[in-house]
Amino acid sequence: MLINKQNGFGLLELMLAMSLSVLLCIGVFHIFSTLQNLHHQEMILSSIQEKTRFLSGFLREKIEMAGDWSCLSKSPGSQSLSAKGYDSDAALEKLGLSIKSKTDLLQLHECIRLYDRMQYLPVEFFVANTFRVDDQHHEIDALFFKVGHHPREELITHVDKFNILFGIESENHKNIISYVDTHSTINKEPIGAIKINYHIVADENLSQSGVLYAAIQKAE
Repeated sequence: MLINKQNGFGLLELMLAMSLSVLLCIGVFHIFSTLQNLHHQEMILSSIQEKTRFLSGFLREKIEMAGDWSCLSKSPGSQSLSAKGYDSDAALEKLGLSIKSKTDLLQLHECIRLYDRMQYLPVEFFVANTFRVDDQHHEIDALFFKVGHHPREELITHVDKFNILFGIESENHKNIISYVDTHSTINKEPIGAIKINYHIVADENLSQSGVLYAAIQKAE
């Protein structure tokens, strides 16, 4: 009597093999997707950190150079405050600039060569709407700067917080005795430092807050 031996997989073995293959494919896809998301988040974090370094370095240099003495002998009249602050209401009322609500505007008097002579010009830093939207149709804010009567220019995208505190010096100009906000009267107080609280956001889950401290020159 001849016995017919079957070679290969039976139906049950075939279904089991296919199920394992599907599970393996799902696992590989999940690992790939996870790695891709991690890479995307690392790129976003790297971008935020780069923006933070640029903001800190750029603004610190501008603040430290505000009221540069080289303009004193060339500018008529007495020099006003090297730095001023305005909240959103005051910025609109006094400067005609629309900035984001609950943020502040920093105005520095920078010594700039203009029309072949050195003079102080107001340079303003503020957060405002870019009139653009992201992929989720959320409005995009940014940190802008504006020199004199020239149009504003976008400096750092996705900055949505910019609040200023002024460090008031002691009588001997050696210590900071207190910090006051832009609502306080500081016209007669010696300003020794500026503290800026800012926030940079990339998406709903990734953002970074920072604090910038900078000493300010006083042209006396």
